[in-house]
Amino acid sequence: MTDTTQTDPSPETTALRTISRQCVYLAIAIFALGCQVADKKPESYVVQDVQDKPDKFILLGAGKYEGKLSFALVKQGFDVKPIAVTQEVVDLDESNRLVKYREAGYRYGLKVDLAHDRTWGCAFSSSHRVDVTMSVIDVQNNDTLAIVHQVGPDGPCPPLTPVWTLLAEELHRIW
Repeated sequence: MTDTTQTDPSPETTALRTISRQCVYLAIAIFALGCQVADKKPESYVVQDVQDKPDKFILLGAGKYEGKLSFALVKQGFDVKPIAVTQEVVDLDESNRLVKYREAGYRYGLKVDLAHDRTWGCAFSSSHRVDVTMSVIDVQNNDTLAIVHQVGPDGPCPPLTPVWTLLAEELHRIW
């Protein structure tokens, strides 16, 4: 006859099982709640191909995120002006005649539209998700040349990359 009595597990074994179960429950909860743990892939489309693609832009509509987007764009090699400054210039031409013209800013602009999703917050910072569409616009002709769409955090949110860096990288890739 065999002994069928079971011994109680040691306290260490019980603690290990409890921790293992909690980790499984936590993982299930994270996936069930839709927690984003990897950067989303950007969507981009070149509407009109330009022979000599400019790398100088005016920012249009970035609001309080203008500095973050400008920084990310400059890191990718773009030249960015925060506003479209135009001024009147008066020169004396070769025939001693006064010539008046407008000195304009850059011809191309980056129009930024964004929507906040404050229901999605970062666990380790005060950042939240934003849905951003950035359009490359020929200001002179009022034509849209390219569009980049990205969803991500508006600031630090480990392990995710802020949306501004992802937008600049995608613009550099397609432009």
